[in-house]
Amino acid sequence: MLRGLAMMGAGLLLALAGTARAQFEPLDAAEQVARMGAGVNVLGYDPYWRRDGQGNYRAEHFQAIREAGFGTVRVVLFTFPYLDQEGKLEPQWLQKLDWVVDTATAHGLQVVLDVHDFNDCARDMASCEQRLVQVWSQLAPRYAQRPASVVFELLNEPHGQLDAEAWNGMFARLLALVRQTNPRRNVVVGPVNWNSFRNLDELRLPEDDRHLIVTFHYYEPFEFTHQGATWVEEQFQRIRDLPFGTPEQVAQIGADFDQVLAWSRRHDRPILLGEFGAYDKAPMDSRVKWTAAVAQAARERGFAYAYWQFSSDFILYDFQRQAWVEPILEAIGPDAGR
Repeated sequence: MLRGLAMMGAGLLLALAGTARAQFEPLDAAEQVARMGAGVNVLGYDPYWRRDGQGNYRAEHFQAIREAGFGTVRVVLFTFPYLDQEGKLEPQWLQKLDWVVDTATAHGLQVVLDVHDFNDCARDMASCEQRLVQVWSQLAPRYAQRPASVVFELLNEPHGQLDAEAWNGMFARLLALVRQTNPRRNVVVGPVNWNSFRNLDELRLPEDDRHLIVTFHYYEPFEFTHQGATWVEEQFQRIRDLPFGTPEQVAQIGADFDQVLAWSRRHDRPILLGEFGAYDKAPMDSRVKWTAAVAQAARERGFAYAYWQFSSDFILYDFQRQAWVEPILEAIGPDAGR
């Protein structure tokens, strides 16, 4: 029955997608951020992208995201594995991405296309730039006529070999490439050191390009948000049950976000908090307090914000139960102030 409903929904979505592909009309970057509101990162580690993968996402999940009050999905894209020897993105992968863009757009969501091949770029800057040129030479013209609700993020979390000087140069070249086909589409860019707010002053942006949204990621204090994670340094893997919630800890979040706000006002650039979240191993009550404090700090300062992430780790939605993790959803407060 569910499969039948999904097929009926797919037909409706195709009709909606046809209307969603209206002619592009430019949107002010600050207005775009206002429309983004609360968001969530989706799809990055789901088997949907694999050549033989069926995946967990259905159209009804995008509907559920919108109905919960979210305004944005940040679509996490690993593109390099799908480049062939000639630098062409696989047609099947592109068709899968088309479905994501059309489905999210049909449900009234802002869509951030986030190229997430950041670890490859940290290890080999020269190869990274070559492949990013290949990727954006195809994605930018492919989506040039999509509505302004589709936003490009040229690379997630530059770090490693991509220091400030290298990243500023690479971003300028990639942006020039994208502007050939998308002269007024909003583009997301963040600083080095994993999009750290502490490195915002090192970011160099073209003053005459006002269709830029600046992003930062926030996982402070790291020993709390990543306790028990297997992919971080050993001292964080060993931590368990570290709490959060003192007035001093909450105040520090506000102080950090005030730094971002001050930078935003000096440079007249709107802000997207592109990632924040506390890993599943942290105590749930502390995860809720931390998530609520970060989301509130972002809202109060006019930042759009996107939780990491819908499924997998840092989980917000449980595919096994087909249900939200309600305490985390309430803490994010996606419909607050909308």
